[in-house]
Amino acid sequence: MPEYHPMLLAFATACAALFLLPFVPAIREWRRPTDSAALLVPPDHAADIDHFARRLRADAQARLGQGESTGYESFDLISPNAAPAAWASARARLLACGDVTTPAAILAFQPVFVDGSMHVGAGSAFSSLYATRDLELGDGSKIADWAHADGELRLGPGSTALRRVSAGAAVKLAAPCWFERLHAPVVRLGGPGTGQPSTAPPTPTPPAPQTASYATLAHAIQRTPQLYMVRGDCTLAEHSIYRGSLVVTGFLTISPFTTVIGDIKARGGITLGEGAVVHGAITCEQSAYLLPGALALGPVVCEGDVMLGARTVVGLPDALTTVSGRCIVAEEGAVVHGTLWAHEIGMVKQA
Repeated sequence: MPEYHPMLLAFATACAALFLLPFVPAIREWRRPTDSAALLVPPDHAADIDHFARRLRADAQARLGQGESTGYESFDLISPNAAPAAWASARARLLACGDVTTPAAILAFQPVFVDGSMHVGAGSAFSSLYATRDLELGDGSKIADWAHADGELRLGPGSTALRRVSAGAAVKLAAPCWFERLHAPVVRLGGPGTGQPSTAPPTPTPPAPQTASYATLAHAIQRTPQLYMVRGDCTLAEHSIYRGSLVVTGFLTISPFTTVIGDIKARGGITLGEGAVVHGAITCEQSAYLLPGALALGPVVCEGDVMLGARTVVGLPDALTTVSGRCIVAEEGAVVHGTLWAHEIGMVKQA
């Protein structure tokens, strides 16, 4: 048997080598790391609406010597008074120090950082754009990826922003406009924003509301002291106040000038009548219709479409919220405090 020892040793060595081979890259990376830097986040995978704006601002501040190094401080400096051709021909990110104001259209295919305000003419187009103060794009302008302004951001009629738009103060979209994701303390949809004052619901002069109970509704079932369920369609009476949350398996209609102090959910869709108020979340598996003058203080989340009527107000300046739906259609004068997220397309509709 001794003559077989070399063969057994060779076999054992080969088996050990094959067993350890898959671990060699991991051991080498552990001893000498080469992949310790953060990975870039693709635009479609970042949850924060202003993620890329914050990153571009950090790079620009590092380039200007106003912040810590990020390793990505490469910018081409461009004069605020540069001709439109200079913006269009850029091959690197652009940094403008000062206000940019021109009636001409500017086309920029590289990310742009403006240390100041920007006001440009109709037909302008940008891939990514940041302004440290106000930002105004003329009629028919387009934002391909994202835009952010620390002040107000305004888009003229016929403009398109099919990715992310955010602002530190307000976003104002003239009608018609198309969007996907918007975020600001105040989002005014259509014209100068003719919504009612956002600190209070619309103030028509209806009769005084009467206290009502879900228990009086047909097919109502009490689940908890503050939760009722109704099987089938349901209508809440006009000029009434309901307290507690409600789940409806069919279509829910909240009549004009009715107040709900609680959350509502409907599988078949929801209509919030003129002047109606909901002090809670609105959730439905179909579509939601907020008619003119309605007020929703909580999030509006739908698997179907969302329609916001004129003078509709969602959220409050000190209680930002979210409107989310497959498609969002807003009439001129609607106001949202927080985020609008149209998963397919959003539109500001002319009156």
